[in-house]
Amino acid sequence: LNQSKSLVLLKYQGKDWHGHLKICDGMCEFFPVRFVSHSAPELAVDVYIHARRVGGHMVLAVFSPYWIINKTSRVLQYRAEDTHVKHPADYRDIVLFSFKKKNIFSKNKIQLCISTSTWSNSFSLDTVGSYGCVRCPANNMDYLVGVSITMSSFNLTRIVTFTPFYTIANKSSLELESCVFLVLQCLPFWPENSSGELCVRVVGYESSSKPFLFKAQDNGTLLKLEELNGGLLVDVNVSEHSTVISFTDYHEGAAPALIVNHTPWDSLRYKQSGLQEEMELKPRQVCLFAWTDPTKPRKLTWGYSQCFGEHDLLKDDCGQFPYNANTQIHWVSFLDGRQRVLLFTDDVALVSKARQAEELEQPDQEINLSIHSLGLSLVNNENKKEISYIGITRYCPWKCKYLMHHFIVSQIKLYLGCVSLYLQVNFSKSPMEMRLPVRCSIRRNFLSGIQVEFKQSPHQRSLRAQLYWLQVDNQLPGSMFPVVFHPVAPPKSIALDSEPKPFIDISIITRFNEYSQSKLIQQDLDALNTELMESSLTDVSMLSFFEHFHISPIKLHLSLSLAAGGEASDKGEEMIAIHSLNLLLKSIGATLTDVDDVVFKLAFFEIKYQFYKRDQLRMRVIRHYSEQFLKQMYVLVLGLDVLGNPFGLIRGLSEGVEAFFYEPFQGAVQGPEEFAEGFVIGVRSLLGHTVGGAAGMVSRITGTVGKGLAAITLDEEFQQKRREEMGRQPKDFGESLAKGGKGLLRGVVGGVTGIITKPVEGAKKEGAAGFFKGIGKGLVGVVARPTGGIVDMASSTFQGIQRVAESTEEVSNLRPPRLIREDGIIRPYNRVEAEGYDLFEVCSAL
Repeated sequence: LNQSKSLVLLKYQGKDWHGHLKICDGMCEFFPVRFVSHSAPELAVDVYIHARRVGGHMVLAVFSPYWIINKTSRVLQYRAEDTHVKHPADYRDIVLFSFKKKNIFSKNKIQLCISTSTWSNSFSLDTVGSYGCVRCPANNMDYLVGVSITMSSFNLTRIVTFTPFYTIANKSSLELESCVFLVLQCLPFWPENSSGELCVRVVGYESSSKPFLFKAQDNGTLLKLEELNGGLLVDVNVSEHSTVISFTDYHEGAAPALIVNHTPWDSLRYKQSGLQEEMELKPRQVCLFAWTDPTKPRKLTWGYSQCFGEHDLLKDDCGQFPYNANTQIHWVSFLDGRQRVLLFTDDVALVSKARQAEELEQPDQEINLSIHSLGLSLVNNENKKEISYIGITRYCPWKCKYLMHHFIVSQIKLYLGCVSLYLQVNFSKSPMEMRLPVRCSIRRNFLSGIQVEFKQSPHQRSLRAQLYWLQVDNQLPGSMFPVVFHPVAPPKSIALDSEPKPFIDISIITRFNEYSQSKLIQQDLDALNTELMESSLTDVSMLSFFEHFHISPIKLHLSLSLAAGGEASDKGEEMIAIHSLNLLLKSIGATLTDVDDVVFKLAFFEIKYQFYKRDQLRMRVIRHYSEQFLKQMYVLVLGLDVLGNPFGLIRGLSEGVEAFFYEPFQGAVQGPEEFAEGFVIGVRSLLGHTVGGAAGMVSRITGTVGKGLAAITLDEEFQQKRREEMGRQPKDFGESLAKGGKGLLRGVVGGVTGIITKPVEGAKKEGAAGFFKGIGKGLVGVVARPTGGIVDMASSTFQGIQRVAESTEEVSNLRPPRLIREDGIIRPYNRVEAEGYDLFEVCSAL
C-alpha cells in the first residue's frame, strides 16, 4: 500500500502508452487513469481501474468503459462534452473510449459524425442489449448507421459496434455493379436519395435490371436480365439496426409463376396489372414469368379469346370460362414443389390431378397417442426434500343439461354398478341420464393430458398435438408462489357454454405433390431449366412455402417477487460486508420490485402464402414478440405492489363494464330467461370487479408495507413464518379475518417476548457479540412486529373482501410434497404419507 506503480499500454494504435497509479488505503472502487504517448504527447487515453478486496489481497482490474468497433468503412468521429475521438476508416482494431466525467455511472451520451455529415442527435451507449439506427444528416443525403451494444464477458466493458445500415451481399456467380460502385462480395451501401429503389447490372452489359424496393422486407424477387436471357434473385432482410440486400442465382421455384398454355386453339395474353407491356404465349407453350416492375402492385392480368381474369399468384385457386358453345377452358393455380404454376387447359382430368394436393383425402395411415397424465418430480438429495413438481393432467368432468341451462357437476364420484340413495344415473340410455337428485341428461367430457394424432395420405400429412393442463408447483415450504406456472381458466360464463379447450393446441398440415410438370411439356421445360440453372450457387434445401402460419394471441399473467422464498440458506463470511445493503433492498427495494397479476397481451402472428427458411421465420417470430413485450413494459410499472397495482384495478373495472353489457346481450340472443341470467352475471361482475379491485389495491399496498416491516426486524425465522402464513390462501372471508387476527397476535406476542428471547438466542450462537445483536433485534422487533401485525391484518381483511367480491378461484397444488425418509431412498409416491407429512409441517409452523 501507499505505492506508486507505472503502467504501460503496449502497441495500442501502433504506440506504447504510459500511465501512473498510486495504491493506497481508502481507494475508490472505480477511478480513472490517464495514459500518454511519448511520441505524441498531445494524445491521451483514459482507462479505469476497478479495485476490490478478495480475502487479504487487493485485485486491480484495468479496463476501458467502452470498446468501439467501426465496420462502416468510413471515417467516424465521436463527440461528448469535452471528449472528441476520430476513428479512421481503415483501422480494424477496437478504439478505447471513455467519458471524462468523474462518475463512471452517470448518464453518458455521445454524438456521431460520419465522413462529411453533420453531427447526429445525442444517444446513449449504456443500453446493453439494444439495437438501433443513428441518422447523420449531410448536404444531399442522410447517412444511416446501425448501432449494437453488448456487454463484455467480464461485465465491465460495453462493446459498441457501428455498421452501415444498408449492406449489399453478392452471393451469385455474376459480377454486378450499381450506379455507385462494384458489387463483389459484401459491401456497405449508402443511398444517395430517399426513393428506396435500386437497380443493378452485370459488368460488361449495358442494360440494367428493373428497380426494386430495398427498404421493405422481401423474401425473394426475381429480376429479369434481358441481355443474359436469365434472371437474378434479390432478397431484402430488414431488422432494427441493419438491412441486408442479397443477390443470388436463379433456382427452381424462384419465378413468381410458370405459365402453361395447354390449349390447342388460341394464344394467351398476360401482363402485370396496371402496366401497358403485354406478352403472348402461344398454344402448347410454357414460359416463366417475372414481374415487369417489382415496385408496382404485384398481380397478373390475363386474357384468352374474349375472356379476362386476374390473379395474385400467391394462393391455390381455380376457375373456368367458355371458349365456345361446346368447350370450357379451365385455369388452375397450384404449387409444383417450390414453383407456382398457372395452368390453362381444356383437359378436366389434368385439372383434377393438379388440384389433388388441395383437397382433403382419406388417410391411409393414422397414429393416435394418448397419455392421461404425466408428472415429473424434482428432488434435492442433500436436504431430502421435493423442490418442484411438474404435472400434465387430464380433463374429465360430467356436464349436465337441465332446463336449457348447462352447469358442471363437481366432486361427484360415480361407481358403476352401484346406485346411491342420493344419486341415481342410467348409463345405458342414450343420451345418459341422471335421475336423482334432478332428472337431466348427462355427458362426460374427456381430454387426455397429452393427445397426439398423426395422419398421412398420398398427398397430405397432418399432425395434431394437444396438451390440456400444464402446471409447475413449488413444493418448498414458505414459498411466495406455491404454483409457479399454470393456465388461466376462462370466465365461468364462457366455460359453461363452451367445450373445454386445451392449453396448447398445435395443428400442422403439409401438402406435397407426386405429379411432375414433365408430363405436360417435357422438352420446353428441360431447355428452360438448363438455360437458367447452369451455375446456380444458391442453397434452398430448407426453403418452405407457408400457405397459412398462425400463432394465436397470448395473454400472460405475471406475478413477481424478489423476496427470498423457501428455507433460508446459511450465509458465508463474505456476505457480512453487504448485509446492510441486503437489508436496504429487502425493506425498500423489494417493495419496489414486487408485482402481482400483471397482464401482457401479445398480438397474434400470421403469415400467408410466403416462402421462408426456418431461420428467417424464427427471427421474424422472435422480433414480433420482442416488440410486443417492449411496447407493454409500462404495465410492469403500473403493476407495482407499492402503487397498489393500479393497472390491475383499471383492468378489473374494464372487464366488469364489458361483462355488464356483454352478458345480457348474449342472453338476449338466446331467450328471455337467458337475458335475465346474463343481466345478473353482468351486474355481479361489475360490482365484483369494482369492489374487489379497490380492496385488492389496498391489500397490496398494506402487504408491501408489512413485508418491509418484517425485513427491518432482522429475524429470518420470523420472516420465514410470515411468508408461509401469507402464502396460504384463505378459503373464505371468515378464514381471512382469522388469518389477520392470528398475524396481529403473533406480532404483538413476538415483539414483547423478543426483548428477552433474542439476546438469549444470540448469546447461544455467537457469545457476547450475539447477545448485543439480540438486544438490538429485540428493541427493533418490539416496534416493528406489532406494527407489521396490524398491517398484515388489514392486508388479509382486504384480500378476503376482494376474494368474496370477485368470486375468484385459486389454483392449488396438484399434490402435497413427497415424503422422503431418513435413508434418502426415493420410493413410489404415496399420497396418504404425503398428506400426513404436509399436515405435520403445517402444525409445526404454527
